[in-house]
Amino acid sequence: MPHTGLNFIIHLSLFLASLRDVHLKGISCAIFENGSYSVGLPMAQLGNITEPGKIHCSDSNCCMGMWSISNGEIQLVVLGCYPSHAICRSETCDPVYRQGRYHCLCSTDMCNTNVTFSAEHITKSELERCAPWNASCDWMKATREQPCNSNSFRSYVAVFVAIVAIFLLLIILVFIKVIKSRHCMLVRGEALLENQELHLQAMRRPPTQPVEGLILHQVCPAIREDSLSANLWLGAMYGNYVIVKSFPPPMKERYSQEWRILNLLTPLQHENIVCLLAAGSGTEGILKHHQLLVFQHYPEGSLKNYLTSRKTNWDTACRMAISLARGLAFLHSDRWNGDTSKPAIAHRDLSSDNILVTADSSCVIADFGLSVVLENWQTKRKPKDSAILNMKGTLRYMSPEMLDGSLNLVSWKLALTQADVYSLGLLLWEIFSRCSDLYADHQCPEFQVAFLDELGPNPTLDELRSMVVENKLRPKLPRDWNKNPQLFKTLWETLEDCWDPDNEARLSAQCAQERLCNLLPVPLNLLAEGTI
Repeated sequence: MPHTGLNFIIHLSLFLASLRDVHLKGISCAIFENGSYSVGLPMAQLGNITEPGKIHCSDSNCCMGMWSISNGEIQLVVLGCYPSHAICRSETCDPVYRQGRYHCLCSTDMCNTNVTFSAEHITKSELERCAPWNASCDWMKATREQPCNSNSFRSYVAVFVAIVAIFLLLIILVFIKVIKSRHCMLVRGEALLENQELHLQAMRRPPTQPVEGLILHQVCPAIREDSLSANLWLGAMYGNYVIVKSFPPPMKERYSQEWRILNLLTPLQHENIVCLLAAGSGTEGILKHHQLLVFQHYPEGSLKNYLTSRKTNWDTACRMAISLARGLAFLHSDRWNGDTSKPAIAHRDLSSDNILVTADSSCVIADFGLSVVLENWQTKRKPKDSAILNMKGTLRYMSPEMLDGSLNLVSWKLALTQADVYSLGLLLWEIFSRCSDLYADHQCPEFQVAFLDELGPNPTLDELRSMVVENKLRPKLPRDWNKNPQLFKTLWETLEDCWDPDNEARLSAQCAQERLCNLLPVPLNLLAEGTI
């Protein structure tokens, strides 16, 4: 009788192993999500969970796994299906180290449970942590240390061992369910998973509770956003001045969108990104039914207000330009700091009204209501609604490809960030047009937004298309700038490379920052090192 049972298991395992060659669509993968990490998209949405720890990927033939390194130890982040019609050529999970994490993709059932790591990365404590979710993750075995797509005997042994282990695991789970004394353990496990899912959903949902300790003083006329229904107020919170952005009930979705972006940025708070202090609802008076975002107070107001009321010298103009480029470079990049990460983000509405200025004349990027998250899994396919990527932002600062609807939807992550760089070029022109050291008599003209002389205060879409797209015209060279040829050459080349008609020929925000740092004396070049 024991031999009969063993033969049944062996034949069943060989039959299951043969199935991987006849899959027409879909694959079964191990599923696991570490609640300490944010992975953006819940794995449960990418398939159907058939049993605890196992998901059938209805839209993919590819399993994935991700691990991070913390204190010299490898920690599991996520297992599951790779999104949307992915094709993997490797039958085994062979992790590749990139940007602080290990990743693997593989094309056989439950292949993301069989993982190969170098011996120096695996510790005893890591193996113990692995055991509760999969008894078969014995990464140190030689049968796991093989190249991808190997058809050697050892690869078949590894598949056989994995299938037998999974089969035995299923028997154990069924046995546990029918034993009343173990039923409470199963209930607690299910409750824990449910609580984790609710926690993740809450993290994505903007707060609605009243903002405590807030006192409103007045609308801020210098930085009011006239083109939006949302309004900015000067207020106080626990004795400190703050700026309050209020969203009336019809703008609730806009509030949610801006909060989601700020929630991604806040854990890695950057000095050139607006600082969010609180969020929630108003409690009384005119803002009772409004949603509120409470920001740190920036006493100099918007960049437009700052440049209108004063001129600058060369040192101040360079510092403002560098800080603006530094903030945009941070926004466009994927960042990790320990267990905290931030995906790349495109702003899509850079203008001198949406840049704030600190007391020491540094620039701070604000207003993320139109921003888009550019996660790696997301940008490997076209957006579901391509219309949302076009015609967004302040018309005057919109790039040529946005004005004529020719945005590259194949490489839209690059296209959106380079559209931001075009706007950066116009803002740099506005900053340096008020730099008195660039003029022979140190007398700079009154502040003007880009294209004010050519198109007036309210340019139309057709006027901008004709000028920017068809005639490829850009802001004029201010008078007397060429009186400073050494400074002028590098500066003007940087502006031209930011607003180039070909978006792929433009500088990145990081490169623009580095060029601007070269305009300052050598000690100030330290601004480019590790401060983003």
